Amino acid sequence: MEKFTKLLLFVYFFINVNLYANKISNEVDFEIWIINVKSNLHNTPYSVENMFTDGILRKANTNLFLSSIATAPPAVTSPIYYCQNSPAAPLTATASAGGTLNWYGTNATGGTASPTAPTPSTAAVGTTPYFVSQTVGGIESSRSKIVVNVVADNGATILGFTCDPSQIAAADKASSVFFDWGNNPLISNSYNYTYTIQGSSPVSGTTGVSHVQVFGMVPGQSATLTLTSATHPCVPAKTLTCIVPCGASTITPNFAAVPPFCSGSVAPILGPISPNAIIGTWSPAIISNTTSGNYIFTPNPVLFPCATTQTLPVTVSSLVTPTFTTIPVTVCQNATAPVLPLNSSNATPISGIWSPATVNTAVLGPVTYTFTPNPGQCTVVTPTMASIAVVPAVVPNFASILPFCSGTTAPLLGSTSPNGIVGTWSPSVISNTTSRSYLFTPNANQCATTQTLNVTVKVKSVPNFAAIPSFCTGTTAPTLATMSPNGITGTWSPAAISNTASGSYVFTPNTIECATTQTLAVTVNPLIVPDFTNLSICFSSIAPILRNVSPNGISGTWSPSTINNTTAGSYVFSPNPNQCATKKTINVAVNQSTLVNVVWNVTDAFSENQVVTITATAPGDYLYQLDSGPFQDSPVFEYVALGIHSITVKDRNGCSPPITRSNVLVIDYPKYFTPNNDGFHDNWNIFSLEDQTNFRILIFDRYGKFLKEIRPKSLGWDGMYNGNPMPANDYWFSVEYAEQNVSKIFKSHFSLKR
Repeated sequence: MEKFTKLLLFVYFFINVNLYANKISNEVDFEIWIINVKSNLHNTPYSVENMFTDGILRKANTNLFLSSIATAPPAVTSPIYYCQNSPAAPLTATASAGGTLNWYGTNATGGTASPTAPTPSTAAVGTTPYFVSQTVGGIESSRSKIVVNVVADNGATILGFTCDPSQIAAADKASSVFFDWGNNPLISNSYNYTYTIQGSSPVSGTTGVSHVQVFGMVPGQSATLTLTSATHPCVPAKTLTCIVPCGASTITPNFAAVPPFCSGSVAPILGPISPNAIIGTWSPAIISNTTSGNYIFTPNPVLFPCATTQTLPVTVSSLVTPTFTTIPVTVCQNATAPVLPLNSSNATPISGIWSPATVNTAVLGPVTYTFTPNPGQCTVVTPTMASIAVVPAVVPNFASILPFCSGTTAPLLGSTSPNGIVGTWSPSVISNTTSRSYLFTPNANQCATTQTLNVTVKVKSVPNFAAIPSFCTGTTAPTLATMSPNGITGTWSPAAISNTASGSYVFTPNTIECATTQTLAVTVNPLIVPDFTNLSICFSSIAPILRNVSPNGISGTWSPSTINNTTAGSYVFSPNPNQCATKKTINVAVNQSTLVNVVWNVTDAFSENQVVTITATAPGDYLYQLDSGPFQDSPVFEYVALGIHSITVKDRNGCSPPITRSNVLVIDYPKYFTPNNDGFHDNWNIFSLEDQTNFRILIFDRYGKFLKEIRPKSLGWDGMYNGNPMPANDYWFSVEYAEQNVSKIFKSHFSLKR
């Protein structure tokens, strides 16, 4: 039983050691605690000595254990930053369970403890340490240090605080927002932030970069972030709200259209949930049963952030009176009876029945007809009536129209017949090109019949002069006859055909003829120039053959017939007969091969405009190339980049082989570099001087402070000074170098960009 008790005490001791670590600080308390433990087990005293005797603890481990359960100092937040002259709050610390805080002001050692936390002064800029300990179970801990920094207002602000979705990865576009801002050189790159997502608890944190990305959102949700500088409390806080775009998650309520209904009837009810389960509200909330209007459904923005509004147009039809525009006031006796329409002439026709249902034209005199609308239509209660009078009919007596020639002025159709009937014609104007019938319809209420006039338009004859074949410029032109082969007489304009220019000639028949004009197109072929071109050949090369047909198809012969490949000369091409072509002379140039050497000149190093000028040592017609660029006529290349280049000169006519030189050096320096370790422009150096290993480059800040010495052969400056990155700014340099074996010194500046 005693061994079981020892084992149980040992297990109980190690399970509870962490729970009592903050309450036991010396061997006495530890012994008392052990005694209490054993007493709890079997109600008998059990000392630390008993535990050593029984082998539960070893003397060698006593101090190690006791030191591990000594009172720990209280938890504090340090450093703390205040803006100069801003209100300060009492300092805070977190004591362990059962512990009490002891405040010592600015005393790291000694001093008198106080239970009241001090309130820092913000009157002067500077750093002040404050100290606090805690007492647990009668044992006081070491002191925790709280550093209070009072900072002057330097006018700095957080720059460019914005929502930037362009920096979000494609996979996170619909589930996150990206807050971005610029680093102000007046603020150290450390920020505190707090953000909330719609309906969630605030999340706080710190960041050493100029952005915060909030994840775990859904389309349409917004996040509001408040940003402050962690080390510059004078900087005003900035708050910004960013929204996750809905994109493909956008949904639209799908309420069905409301059918039109009559004014005064019961209006439909607008429901708060759409068929596709979107909850929201209507404006107006209730449909009017007297006035048409639009009703807008707005989804709940919290439950459905990606839902759009829906507008339902509701039409309330007014009560209308049926109107009829096709019922005549009078009809002629025994005429075809008009049909009483079963639908009204209103914009929305009204259907119904008539009483009597048909019109009787056999009996003279007026008759009243009553229209009764069918049920279910928006109509007034008062019945609609129409009166039709049956009267005797009269026949119009227009005279016949004599035939006339097509194209002449047609007779006019009068609107009143000789016997006084007024009406309209269809068609209303007589055509002067086509024979046809014209119908006169009397106006209403005259009880007159229609009249038809047949009009004959004689078709004009067509002169049939034959087409005139084309002929060459300068030959004799054909003569134009004054009578066509089919016997039509007339005149021509122009009266005679030109033998130098193509043109159209119009035959106009005499006025006594019922005939049309005729146009003859006459083509006068111009003399064609064979399109041979001048030639340029190399001295003693194989001479090209003079072809007997030009590129534009003219055949002929040459004089001389072959090209001399040693002497320039002229060669005449004579066209064969019947081609309407002229002679053509070409010149053949014979070029000598003269290119023997190429030299060049480069402007002074570090010139604003680095110019490379190429000189060919023998006269000729040359083209010039820099590196792999295009060949050009000019031997001058401006604004050439720093480094080693190649130049090439070639004979324009290919009579000499091209010459290339690959050691053209242009000395210049980079105007900026970006030491961000992205593999591009991470170091600054004058790389075009890398072969001049005996020279050096000195770098200074804008105030003349020496920062770095580098060699052209080295990697250059990485933007660091004494292990710290230098800020983005302009920096100055002095370089020693040799140009054409002359030692020189050059000074200028470049930019560091971050």
